[in-house]
Amino acid sequence: MSAIRSQNVITNYVYQFNASDLAYSTDQYPVAGNFSATTTPWLNDKNTIPKSWQFTPDDDRLKNERMAQIVKEAAYINKNVPGQTYVGPATEQIRQRYTWNMWDTTVFTQKQIDTLTGYWIDDDAEFARQRLGGANPNVIAKYNGRDDGLDQFVNTSAGAHNKNALIAALRAAHGRNGLFICDYRPVLGNVQTRRFVREGSYFSVPVAFFSVEGNELMPLAIQIDSINNAYIFTPHDDANSWLLAKLWVGYADFHWWYGGTHLFNTHSIVMIFSIAALNLIEQDPSAETHPLMVLMTPHLKKVCIRTSGVYDVTATDPIPGLYHKGKFCDRFFPTGRIGIYQIINNLYQNYSFDAMAFPQTLANRQIDSASLPVSFPYRDDGQIWWQAIQQFVGNVVDATYADDAAVVKDPLPNAWMNMAQGAFNRDGVKRYTWVASKNYLKHALTNLFFTATAQHTAVNNSMFQSWGFLPNGVFAMEKAPPQKPGVSDEELLGSLPNPQEVTGRNLIANQIGTVMEPTTQVNDVVTGDGTAASLHDLYPYDQIRHPKQYQAVSDFYSALWTDNASVNAQITENQRQRIAAFMQTHDYAKYAPNSVSYYYLSVTTRPDMGINASVMNCIQV
Repeated sequence: MSAIRSQNVITNYVYQFNASDLAYSTDQYPVAGNFSATTTPWLNDKNTIPKSWQFTPDDDRLKNERMAQIVKEAAYINKNVPGQTYVGPATEQIRQRYTWNMWDTTVFTQKQIDTLTGYWIDDDAEFARQRLGGANPNVIAKYNGRDDGLDQFVNTSAGAHNKNALIAALRAAHGRNGLFICDYRPVLGNVQTRRFVREGSYFSVPVAFFSVEGNELMPLAIQIDSINNAYIFTPHDDANSWLLAKLWVGYADFHWWYGGTHLFNTHSIVMIFSIAALNLIEQDPSAETHPLMVLMTPHLKKVCIRTSGVYDVTATDPIPGLYHKGKFCDRFFPTGRIGIYQIINNLYQNYSFDAMAFPQTLANRQIDSASLPVSFPYRDDGQIWWQAIQQFVGNVVDATYADDAAVVKDPLPNAWMNMAQGAFNRDGVKRYTWVASKNYLKHALTNLFFTATAQHTAVNNSMFQSWGFLPNGVFAMEKAPPQKPGVSDEELLGSLPNPQEVTGRNLIANQIGTVMEPTTQVNDVVTGDGTAASLHDLYPYDQIRHPKQYQAVSDFYSALWTDNASVNAQITENQRQRIAAFMQTHDYAKYAPNSVSYYYLSVTTRPDMGINASVMNCIQV
């Protein structure tokens, strides 16, 4: 448990970022003030983190290798992209701008490049698939409003190609239970209304409707500026206008994902439990050998040190944190850091740990397989992982406790979960309520285990394959959103960053580098090295003292690898079926897009997958 600790300080929570970061002025925003809304609890001092919970030399080696690749890729862009001439229609020029001489083939395989750049949201089907098999599967939901709500949405707008036809199409999809929505207003809306958009930057909050057509999801309508009830774009508008509307949805999707789906829903939530665990261990080192800590430590141990790189409350300038004043978010995002804080608040103010459990969120958004009968890779592969993790956690809990009374009497789970509960609910909002029972302990630990492993992997490892090709979800738009159809080639091309501008912000190289860095190769994965012994090393239960917990690990190995219905077999078959179905209906295709193959939740990683790891053991990148 050695660490260089601040005197008399142990791991604990802080509940507010530094005052210098919370203050904002008209030097950056149209308004000035101090951000005072609630954000998630944070780590008080990264120096309290023990060495055993920090990055290993292997982690550092792999990170350094990736950083060298990032530098090499940026140099390749800066050398080869400037001075190029693009030809043809605007849509084709977009593909050229972010493909030609953009990719160093000594860093990326040609197949990886082709798969990344070959399918993008210019294609309506791929645009829809990226809501299901991209990096942000947290937005799509079934439309559960009334028909008159659809009428109002269209009739109060500034226009549409044919309002009556659009209402009829929306009503028809709704009538057959096939209408779905990506509504960015709850998470992004008040970033725009509170004017947390940097001067000279552009921001908008879309609403997009989709319908189930056969066995596919297809887009019906996009209102780019929903806050002002602006024009609603549809596939019946001119090609440039419709494409630009989809580009704005991809842009909004990225911003929900960055501060929300990824850093909030995985990093910050897992860190709350990790801080409590470390606090208990530091006060009583024997807690580290408790059966529940043996189970959960592998999935908690690196999140604090990793997330302290996002924000460090002990830091002073110069500082590296993404959320700090003048740093990454302020330099590259239209929201700057204050807009990110607002996004976190929007998600956290009504957050419920139980409601965000994987099966519950599918049910709440009505995107289970019965309600949304299309291929949904995150849902379909994620369910397999949830079931395996649930069984493993349940076996360990059953091996540790005879009944609910035994849970009530055990100080460790109660101290751990009560401390986390206190952090979640400090402002009086009930986000997490600990119930001292076997069933609830199983549920809470399954949810935490899944969030730290499969969920984080799904939204982390997919970021490069989604947004390495910029048009799928650009960091920053360079022009205001269109207010009507008839978008010119110049307006369409000028809305995206110019790839030939390699000085100043250099948005192209920075976006590619940003999605490369967290997709560093990792060797710390849920499945170990594929052997039963490696899993027993990961969960070191003594075969004599804890034979039932030891057996639970053996059973987990079998569930992952050797059963007829193993996780490996099921997910491999899901991938095979998705790819086969795509290739059968796209006879021109040489390969399936990343949104179809969706290798991110694989049990094992093949080199030809073009991804960095199978399901990661913890939040380490």
